[in-house]
Amino acid sequence: MVKRKKSTKNGFLKANSLTVLTLVLVSLVMVGTTTYYIAVNSTSNFTQTINAGTLSVDIVDGSYAAVASPSVTMSSATFSFACQTTTGTFGSATEQIYVQNPDATDNGWSVTLAASAPTDVWDSAGTDFDFNDPTSSGCTDGADTDSFGGQMTVDPSGGTLAAGQCASCTTTNVTKGSSASFSEGSVDSITLLTGAAGSDDIGDWTLQGVSISQTIPAEQPAASDYDINMTLTIAAS
Repeated sequence: MVKRKKSTKNGFLKANSLTVLTLVLVSLVMVGTTTYYIAVNSTSNFTQTINAGTLSVDIVDGSYAAVASPSVTMSSATFSFACQTTTGTFGSATEQIYVQNPDATDNGWSVTLAASAPTDVWDSAGTDFDFNDPTSSGCTDGADTDSFGGQMTVDPSGGTLAAGQCASCTTTNVTKGSSASFSEGSVDSITLLTGAAGSDDIGDWTLQGVSISQTIPAEQPAASDYDINMTLTIAAS
């Protein structure tokens, strides 16, 4: 009697199936690990913007802090039956004219001095006098809008120009204005400084020692409170 050997086919399949299942599980773990690693990003992109500043002029002290109430004191005068002249200095170590161009303009700029209005006068509790009447060099009243004589002359040419806080800046192509006298309707503002297109596009400058002179008409009443407001203006070219 010939005995048949039991087939091991089913056993082979079970073993083979177990092997396949094990391989699949290992592959899933590996795929899962790889995906998790790629998803991690430890780099952040930081951004920063630096904007250009504003072209400006101010009166500052030696530490470049703005002076709250800047002033110019003219030399005193004594009552006179003749026309006379007083003098003063605009811009000092403690009240210097300060220009800043923080990349605001590349084509130059200019700084001018003017009264708040051409019709302003040296005001007092008594009789006033003018700052922009050219008649007889300011000694008498002329055909302007008021009835006062007097004329102011501004001369920045002898002043001291220097670079400010900017360590690498120079005064190249920055020039001081020339002497000029106010005349209502004709010379209402006087140029103190001019920065040409070739001046530093990023820079700051100081000006001290601008000479001021004022003609006072004859027989101007004595008073200690004569004053006039003058304004600095800067404009891009």
